[in-house]
Amino acid sequence: MTLNHSEFSVREEWLAARKALLEKEKELTRANDALSAQRRDLPMVKIDKPYTFKGPENTSVTLSDLFEGQEQLIVYHFMFKPGEDDACRGCSHIGESLPDVRHLRLKNTNLVCVSRGEIEKLEAFKQKNGWTWPWYSSGDSDFNYDFHATMDEAVCPIQLNFRSKEEMEAEGKKWYAGDVPGFSVFLKKDGEIYHTYSTFARGAEKTMPTLALLDLTPLGRQIGQYGPAEFKLKHEY
Repeated sequence: MTLNHSEFSVREEWLAARKALLEKEKELTRANDALSAQRRDLPMVKIDKPYTFKGPENTSVTLSDLFEGQEQLIVYHFMFKPGEDDACRGCSHIGESLPDVRHLRLKNTNLVCVSRGEIEKLEAFKQKNGWTWPWYSSGDSDFNYDFHATMDEAVCPIQLNFRSKEEMEAEGKKWYAGDVPGFSVFLKKDGEIYHTYSTFARGAEKTMPTLALLDLTPLGRQIGQYGPAEFKLKHEY
């Protein structure tokens, strides 16, 4: 994209256009606030199935343990398959974007990443990248499959971004087997654990400040023009 002098508005025109855009931005902010309220009002699903995970030094922990004493738990489904030494590039980009977990814990919330890969390889990759958030392996449990972060018809019916294989095919969309990135949220109340929310595909974009900042620029995200593959969010589902 090449910008020349004739394409720049005079200051008065810019200010008028900016004020008009500001009203639309305010509408979007209000709509997002309303959507967030609807998200909080979703029905909660009680988790009765026991899940175990492998943690640092091959320790075994439960889903309840992942809360680390907090009331809320956010899980990022990080794509790192068993037998591999490197993680998904897009997930690594999100991994770089995740906040210091201590800030979330001040709000009674814990954040962890969960992958199917071996815990030793997760720990090695985490140390290599200097990440500090907790990372656990779900390789010995059905956790990824039950929360539709891994698609395998041999284990459970496929549900890709909340649509079945049949629904995807009816819409003319592709489905596939394997891992997908996303977030799942849980609440612990009176000793019970509830699943409250999950998001996949572009639902994870709000956690990526790089993209949010690029959205402020005239050149935008420049997908396919610059940068490595992790900037290409192709998963529309």
